[in-house]
Amino acid sequence: MVPPASPSLVEPASLTVLSRRYGAGAPAVVELIRRTGGCTSPIRLQGESVAVSAGTGAVLARQSTRSQAPGFLLVACGNRRESRCPPCSERYRRDAYFLVAAGLAGDEARGVSASVGSHPLVFATFTAPSFGAVHRRVVDGSGVRPCRPGGQPESCEHGLSLRCLERHAQGDPRIGAALCPDCYNYEAAALWNANLGALWRRTITYLPRELAALGGLSVAVLRSQVRVAYAKVAEFQARGAVHVHAVIRLDGPNGPDTAPAGGATAQRLAEAVARTAARVSITVAGPNGRELIVRWGEQVDVRPIARNASRGDADGTAVAGYLAKYATKDAGAGGGLDRRIRVKGVIERAELSDHARALMRSAWTLSPRWAHTLGFRGHFLTKARRYSVTFAALRGVRAQFRAQADPWLTQIRAKAIGDQVVIRRSFHYAGSRLSPAERAVAASFGASVTWRVSSGGKDRWHPDRPSP
Repeated sequence: MVPPASPSLVEPASLTVLSRRYGAGAPAVVELIRRTGGCTSPIRLQGESVAVSAGTGAVLARQSTRSQAPGFLLVACGNRRESRCPPCSERYRRDAYFLVAAGLAGDEARGVSASVGSHPLVFATFTAPSFGAVHRRVVDGSGVRPCRPGGQPESCEHGLSLRCLERHAQGDPRIGAALCPDCYNYEAAALWNANLGALWRRTITYLPRELAALGGLSVAVLRSQVRVAYAKVAEFQARGAVHVHAVIRLDGPNGPDTAPAGGATAQRLAEAVARTAARVSITVAGPNGRELIVRWGEQVDVRPIARNASRGDADGTAVAGYLAKYATKDAGAGGGLDRRIRVKGVIERAELSDHARALMRSAWTLSPRWAHTLGFRGHFLTKARRYSVTFAALRGVRAQFRAQADPWLTQIRAKAIGDQVVIRRSFHYAGSRLSPAERAVAASFGASVTWRVSSGGKDRWHPDRPSP
């Protein structure tokens, strides 16, 4: 049975419409929407849950959607993208924060030793190389500087000026656009996005070699003393190129539970990361068969992470929040789209800037499947296996918490004393999305939820807890 929710947050007009449609089941619909956290596109399921004794196999109880109002269940869509479902995206961002933070300070409850906080840690930003001059917003201590002043040729071979003295305001649509579209190498930019994952794997592979060289060791000896762990997110720049923010950590030979040996320090790790980024590259073939060397851009920033940020080192809490923020973004920040393109004509009809449209055309030539992300085909957040906890573990704990709070399951467990209960579920898809009245209810619950992540700890929502 679904207990009714308090309608205090819901507009009376929406309740009236729901009552006309669902009758006595309207309060149950409100409660189902509340349980999704205000998801904007929940999935409707129909079917039943059967409680079975693990020892005897006897059926203890059944719960079917056919026997109770409103005749279906709602499950949150779980979409990561902020542009598609803000409530589910916020839950993903919260999980991403705890995943990254666990690798920075440890999480004993989930098997990540607190000693990882004392391991060498760095926060690194890897940028893309230049593919041509673009408009940019340059800000320093004195304020906003001119976009592109002197010190370079005044015009390109196509007769367009390569200088821009304007001080672009934040949000100016020209930021990231090429000064000369004919000079900009859109093919190379799309190939860069498409091969970013391969370049990152090459970087992580070659990083131990640089660490060994700095320590005067062989790679074999270094691997017997040190293991590299990381968590990274991809961020689209305004010009449509992806760059990477990463937390990189050194563990002992047996993983996070052991400290690295051989004099490994955060400063040595930072130097090794910078040297690796400057030297590593991969060679790929373009659509026309011409080879292109893919490497990191010249602007690579590597900073040690320490508990005390008084020396200018990156603060771990701020780093975790920074990476979690970008984990919910999509290609829209670089001018792309938040959904896959099935027909090439969409590129010409979509509301895109000329710069993004040209980049998307090049990406379509490489792989139509990833044209909407301007060629980028990786996940926006990835990590090493032993870096910290997993999303599955965080979601599992949350599911277990909700199962313990389910009155139907509580009643069954109370009757089955000394017997383990197994729940078998059989559901099928029955639709998705919400009606206008249901969307208004979801917006009421979504607006009432405030997720807080702060450095103090007392304001921090724990991933074990359901939506308030």
